Amino acid sequence: MSLLRTTLLGIAAITALLLIGSQALGIYTEASNADRLVLALTVAVAGLCWAGSAIILLRWLDRRLLAELSRDLRVLDGKTDAPAVLPAVREFTEVKEALAQARDRFRATAEENSARIESMQLELNLDAVTRLPNRRYFHNELRRALAQARGGVAGHVLMFRQRDLIEINRHMPREHADQWLRSLAHRLDQLLGRRHNPPYILARLNGSDFALLLPATSPAQAGQAGEKLRLELRALRLALGGQRWCRWALALARYGPEDQASDLLARLDHALMRAESSDSDAIEHADDENRGDSAGELQWRDILIAALDQHRFSLDVRGLRGPDETLLRNEATLVLHDAEAPAPIPASRFMPAAIRLGMSAECDIQAARLALDWLVSHPGQLAIRLALASLAQSNFLPRLGQLLRDRPAQTARLILEIDAHGLADNYAAVRTLCEVATDAGARVGVRRLSRDFTAMTRLHQLPISYVKLSGDFVGGLAHSPGSRHLAASVVDTARQLKIDAYAEDIPDAATNALLREMGIIPAWTEAPAGVAA
Repeated sequence: MSLLRTTLLGIAAITALLLIGSQALGIYTEASNADRLVLALTVAVAGLCWAGSAIILLRWLDRRLLAELSRDLRVLDGKTDAPAVLPAVREFTEVKEALAQARDRFRATAEENSARIESMQLELNLDAVTRLPNRRYFHNELRRALAQARGGVAGHVLMFRQRDLIEINRHMPREHADQWLRSLAHRLDQLLGRRHNPPYILARLNGSDFALLLPATSPAQAGQAGEKLRLELRALRLALGGQRWCRWALALARYGPEDQASDLLARLDHALMRAESSDSDAIEHADDENRGDSAGELQWRDILIAALDQHRFSLDVRGLRGPDETLLRNEATLVLHDAEAPAPIPASRFMPAAIRLGMSAECDIQAARLALDWLVSHPGQLAIRLALASLAQSNFLPRLGQLLRDRPAQTARLILEIDAHGLADNYAAVRTLCEVATDAGARVGVRRLSRDFTAMTRLHQLPISYVKLSGDFVGGLAHSPGSRHLAASVVDTARQLKIDAYAEDIPDAATNALLREMGIIPAWTEAPAGVAA
């Protein structure tokens, strides 16, 4: 029965009752008492029948129409099952069709919004250029890895920085630089990315900083991954002109259950500073940093500014001894005194930060001034180290030259040491330093020659007083014929130039005897001779 037919029957029944009622009322006034009673009963029964039919009609409407419409509305969100199939009601066919169309549109809109939200989440967690995970995603994964480390699953984090990204953007169009970064990221992700189990996570933290999360890895596995990454980065370098290539700095740290994300990243950042100051792509190990004691870049800036303003520097002076305990000269390194530090801070800790912040020149001027002061009251020679980054600052060498010329008696006993790789990478600045030093009466020495033997090709062009071989090279001298050939070449060059060749950090007596036989002077640093304020 259709809704219209039921409604018409209901109206007809009500009309009939009204007519019967009106007739009954007329009859009622003229009838006897018995007829009146019968008539009243008849009307009562008719009223009850009418009420019952009305109740049945309302229940039918609620069950067939309202319930059906409610089910159709509830499935619009697509989260409930389809409504039960009931006999069709013709009058509501168009309504049901409209609801079905609305349900389809709602589902299509919901699917489109879900896809858009998923796309936005991907964009939020990916770097726009390289399509690698970004800093936010990496931090979340690092926190998850640290939480797993508390359950005994330790791992490593390797951070690496492109040191010349600004210069790369100056030498080539921005889109070409972005394409290089994109191809580099894809290559590294293929080489060291998610193929491992558990997967390694390669991310771009900012413009020049990248990180590789190595969960559940041993030190040997992390070292192999780091070396593979280092070699790949070297193979993918860009030429910057003048026989120069873009440079990378790398740092590796192990994390365990005792680590926090902020402290771990601070230690890695300070290890990157050391890598930058050494100007080498060798991997620096952040595990050597004191846990919880790695200041960030802003903290170092405040510490250094306060130390320079208040002259909180001193020199750690130690004697350099040669064969038969002969004192060859004294060597000094700069020390910073911070009120909040429990002990003086050596240059190996604060100079990497000073180099990154562009404050190394000020620190080296302090070292030169303190060295000249020390020579006033002490005999012999004194050597201090200068950072190559200081030579690149335009006002450093003129200030240094004026300082040396003002005190000629002390300057004659002063030696300025530089790293050997500066002769190859910053030859013009080193040549200017040699000119400034020799004009004032000071001398220049070269340290860590074994880190960059290409510096030997420049020795004959500069007034160098001596060269040093570092312990990492000297330690394998007795077991490596190739190292002995290199050492012999150093000795021959030194003899031709009439300069001394020293070797530091000698591991044993056999190596000591071999060095003396080859003509290299064995040398070692004695215990502290004192701190010059």
